[in-house]
Amino acid sequence: MTSLTDPGQLQKLGSLIVGIKTETFLTLTSDKLLTSLPDMAQHTPGLSPPQANAISTKLWGFPEVVGWQDDVEPLLYCTPLLSVMPRTRLLVNNLTTASSKPWNTQQAKAIFKEVLDSRPNVIKQDFLSLGTVGQGVSCKVLQERFRADSSPSSVRKILTSLRQQPGVLHTSLKKCVIEELYQFEFFSELLKDLGAEIALSMPVSTIKKFPTDMMETLRKIIVQEPHHFLLLSRTKQDLLVDKMVQRMGMYTGVFTEEEFRSLGIMAPFVVDEVLIQLDRSFFIEDLDFLQGLCYSNSKMDIMARILQEPAAFGPVNNWNQTTLSQVDRFLFFLPENKLQEISLAVMTVGRIEKLFMSQRQWERGDVGIDCFNENERKRFFEKQQFVLQFFLGFLKINPDSPTPMVPTCEILHTTSPSVWTSNSLTSMSPSAFSNCLELMGQDTFLASYQRSQVLKRVKQIYGPVSSFSQSVISQLGGITIELTLEELSSLRLTERTSIAALGSVSAWSNRQLSALFTTVLNSTKQSPSQLDSSTLVAMGYILCGAKTTEMNSFNAVEFSKAVLWLGQLRLSCSEEQLLALVGLLAHSLAFGPMSAWGTDIFIEIGVLAAGLPDMAMSALAKEQIEGMTPAAVTMIPSDKFAVVFHQRQIGMFSYEQASAVTEEQLSALSDVQRTALALVLTPWEDRPVDFRGKSGALALGHSPLCLSLGLLMLLIVLPCPALLCPGT
Repeated sequence: MTSLTDPGQLQKLGSLIVGIKTETFLTLTSDKLLTSLPDMAQHTPGLSPPQANAISTKLWGFPEVVGWQDDVEPLLYCTPLLSVMPRTRLLVNNLTTASSKPWNTQQAKAIFKEVLDSRPNVIKQDFLSLGTVGQGVSCKVLQERFRADSSPSSVRKILTSLRQQPGVLHTSLKKCVIEELYQFEFFSELLKDLGAEIALSMPVSTIKKFPTDMMETLRKIIVQEPHHFLLLSRTKQDLLVDKMVQRMGMYTGVFTEEEFRSLGIMAPFVVDEVLIQLDRSFFIEDLDFLQGLCYSNSKMDIMARILQEPAAFGPVNNWNQTTLSQVDRFLFFLPENKLQEISLAVMTVGRIEKLFMSQRQWERGDVGIDCFNENERKRFFEKQQFVLQFFLGFLKINPDSPTPMVPTCEILHTTSPSVWTSNSLTSMSPSAFSNCLELMGQDTFLASYQRSQVLKRVKQIYGPVSSFSQSVISQLGGITIELTLEELSSLRLTERTSIAALGSVSAWSNRQLSALFTTVLNSTKQSPSQLDSSTLVAMGYILCGAKTTEMNSFNAVEFSKAVLWLGQLRLSCSEEQLLALVGLLAHSLAFGPMSAWGTDIFIEIGVLAAGLPDMAMSALAKEQIEGMTPAAVTMIPSDKFAVVFHQRQIGMFSYEQASAVTEEQLSALSDVQRTALALVLTPWEDRPVDFRGKSGALALGHSPLCLSLGLLMLLIVLPCPALLCPGT
């Protein structure tokens, strides 16, 4: 450790810097951290949340940090809002520098608020000079800017500024832009200036009214910036493409190469009837191109059927090595009964490895990384597991068949541990098994019986649980779910790396969480009040193992610096526990009284907003509701949801928030509340349909006539949406 404090030592570590203990980072002086940050910047994605929290909170504890903005820039994304808030005045005094930094939304909002308070003329005279702070603009101020100079050139400059922001724009800002600009006579001319991110935030019901030329403009925008389309819900993707294909007249005849390519990333999202008509010669000649796209389950089935047509590759029992090379990752689209018809002779270990590598490469690419939803990922995993286990002989019942192979650590990296049997994993040599233990610990698809067998092997190699080193514990990760309560209590969790490995696991039972929380306190010899922000970040899901009395004694400032991470987890805390945690955030040295919280704080605290007391939640203003994350909405108990949210507040929900409402929450709502929700989900439609991707329509229990009357009545108590009342 002493060597790390010598000049230049941290820089020499290169990528190994991510292996430095959080505890060590906390002992380094600010100048040591600053001089190493530029080098660290190349590896910050590899820094763990506790490491990033420790470094950022330490550096932002110094007022001089406003002069170190270039150095601390790599860690801004993970710098707690509570660390930035006391520095906003100093940051605004040096606005030229601050306006070029990659702030996250809540940081930008806090800085913008300070600009509005101390230098309002900057906003009026030169809005564009705000740079990256501009993403924090409030809807009211943005409306004022658009109305102060509503010339197309002025509006376009502001839109260009918004498109150049470093991160994803907040939903409320995109909604504000659309609602304001939709009223302008020249809105159709502005469409191409919106960019894909803002344009795709429009409701499908608005887009479907676009004339052909506007639909064509939207198509070009999406093709040029495909990433934002992939981030939409599967239902909105399907609806949007359906409207576009209708408008472009693609519903008849062959689905040609020209039509397919013109849709870009959207092509596989056409309705099944259109995809079935895909030009077969294009399919065969451009299979490489087609394999780079994103397919839902039903589209995978269609592509699998086309692969087996005589005009393509014919029956799978005739496929050879050349065919498999061409079919590549599309092989995983085939149903299991067809996969079994492929000759065992051509499905060698090498071929299986190539298939998995190809799929893995796609999954890590620009399209694959955002393609699958949770159910699709699970189904695809099961298909991959079947392919490997069937062709490597694991599924044979014949006792005379050769012994199934034992994987090497390299093969596990290519294929993932969970597709192998537990017996094959535990038959690995001790060195290979140990080298791949962390990979197994991080594999979320490992089944309980696989984890149990792996854990048994770990005990054979490393001895009893009480003797596990910090390194072994941190590698085990999710495998530790199989530990008994006694074993969990015997763990030594003295370092944040081992705590974080268990804190990132979400599947603990309440009794396990309670045992783990106590184990952390015993191991670190700390009381709940002594836990610092980086330890709280490391604890993650374990936090819900604390009693409410223990939570009440947490250091409010340290906890508030940890919520940037904790607020992103689907914590299993009880209603009483969430209430206690939110109470800490309202401390005078933290975020202060809840009534004064702005959008920035609600974004920062994430799911913890679900713990607001009933009175505070029922009094939420529009800008506060706008900051609530969809995950926070989902976590509000259904009976509480129905009591605290008036129909007027539900009418303020964004599409994403309304989509997050659960079936249980929906069933607890009154007719008027349901109608308010329907109006958000299907704005400006004649009849509400549940666009949340669940089966069936939104059950309102009314005829279309009654429903229309219900919507009309609701408009009397709800503010009129701008798109419904253009010109207001």
